[in-house]
Amino acid sequence: MRILCTGGSGYLGSASLPALRARGHDVVTIGRHPGSDAVCDLIDGEAVRRAVRALGDCDAVVHLAARAHDFRGLSLSDLLPANTGTTGNLAAALRAAGRMEAIRFVHASSVAVYELLDAEQGLTAEQAPYAASKLQAEQVLRAEPFQRLIILRFAPIYDDTHMADVAKRVYLPGTRLKLRLVPPPVHSLCTLETAVRAVVEAVEGSPTAGYSIMNVTDPRPVSQREMSSWFAGPSLPVPTGLLRFVSDGLMLCGGPGRKAARLIRKFCASTAYPGAESSARPGPSVTAGVVPSSDIGSRAP
Repeated sequence: MRILCTGGSGYLGSASLPALRARGHDVVTIGRHPGSDAVCDLIDGEAVRRAVRALGDCDAVVHLAARAHDFRGLSLSDLLPANTGTTGNLAAALRAAGRMEAIRFVHASSVAVYELLDAEQGLTAEQAPYAASKLQAEQVLRAEPFQRLIILRFAPIYDDTHMADVAKRVYLPGTRLKLRLVPPPVHSLCTLETAVRAVVEAVEGSPTAGYSIMNVTDPRPVSQREMSSWFAGPSLPVPTGLLRFVSDGLMLCGGPGRKAARLIRKFCASTAYPGAESSARPGPSVTAGVVPSSDIGSRAP
């Protein structure tokens, strides 16, 4: 199978490309990295169209390019070009080349979108800009006539060398204060191995037409207490209820206070994402669950 991949030099892409090639696929890359088969800025729509034409026909597209991991302080207008605009440019280039109905499109999204899909949280796009940029990218793709569209909503991806997204659940937001919450929230995570296997399976899976949305997580959510033990140094035990009480007070303190309160509430909340009908091979580190197309999110109590 000939596969066009974006984000090939990124964290997930640099692990997924060798896995796809090892299984006999011909993978070509597009992006700003000098080693790409077609070098262009995905934010430049015309450059993307030229690159797609130059690379020729493909059987599948794996879209991994995005602004992720460290987006603190960034606004929605900062994230939309990299996460939504690039997705729209790639779709437009494929449409212009007449390839929409002949390819399988695999898109890397995030469980962060549930911050907006969960009506109880009441967040706006400006309050959850990363989630909004990823959700809007999904909406762009779902409006296109792809033969097969697979949206992979990844839980935070990590391995021994990449623990930043795990650390966000251990250290009090904006500080280096390591906390151990009592009782601890639980979180869905995704090892890099799990994520790569999900990409491979999405590319090689059933050719049935239509679209599917899948949560990609490890089989077992991890408690914040266990995650705390993954980092060196002592941790301060803090009642979860106390932090929630503090956040309630901060909500009365104007804009900056409300922002801090939202961060603390997020820090205290469990984020476990279900998925029915596992599509993974048997193994200790893969769970890919199909989420109904109604996009209803679910959280652990």
